[in-house]
Amino acid sequence: MKESTEDFESLFEEKSNGRKYIILIIILAVLGLTSVYAYLSIGAVRDRMKMVQDQAQGTPQINSSLFTQLKEKAWLESRLKMADGDSIALAIDLEQRNIQLELKGVVVMSSKIRDCQISGFFKKMDGNAYFSMFGTPLTIQQFKSSIPKNAFKIVQAPKDTIAAQAAADEEAKKQKDALKNENVFWTVKLDRNFDLDIQGIDSIAEAQKKYEFGKGFEFERNLKNIANSFQHILKFSKPDYTPEILISIPENEAKAILRALPRKALVTIKI
Repeated sequence: MKESTEDFESLFEEKSNGRKYIILIIILAVLGLTSVYAYLSIGAVRDRMKMVQDQAQGTPQINSSLFTQLKEKAWLESRLKMADGDSIALAIDLEQRNIQLELKGVVVMSSKIRDCQISGFFKKMDGNAYFSMFGTPLTIQQFKSSIPKNAFKIVQAPKDTIAAQAAADEEAKKQKDALKNENVFWTVKLDRNFDLDIQGIDSIAEAQKKYEFGKGFEFERNLKNIANSFQHILKFSKPDYTPEILISIPENEAKAILRALPRKALVTIKI
């Protein structure tokens, strides 16, 4: 009886040790992948910064003490060049927390920024790199949004005014329900290879309530970015690094700006 008890205890210890080894291997694998990802990601950021600095080479070196004046100069010169165009353009002042639509230099719509987040990449740029990036207007290359940019719809003409009013009420209800279920979020890729994200929020609590795990435009977009980074890790190659600026403004204004902007609109930004 004693021998069978000892055999049972030794078997239990072997299983316990086996589990410990499996857990240890998993932990080491996760730490290894995390370390590889961190190393490759840092390398991607450094490569991107070097590319921006190389593009700024050949210009007179700017004194760091004049950086504030340089930003103001870049902001004014870029807006002046933007005013030469015939289309509506977008001007974003992150210092004053203001975003506005402009036409020929005239402000046609303005919105106060409620919150903003910018990649650390922009904070580490020197004066020459900053002026190279923001000294002239940027151009929108691509739009993606959680709601239709141009909500055109072909409908059959109603028979009378009663039917027309009923159709209008039904359409208004559909649009209202759609906004309740989907946060207004749109992102544009700019020609200097970084993203500008505009999020419509009337309150932080309401925005968090609308965001559901596994659903919505934002989740799908973030999931694609994670999957892309993971593929690079498996190949031990540097992931694609795209700096981002995320701006939160009231929902109705986020929707209005989205639908007013031309698809290849000019953008001026001051950070």
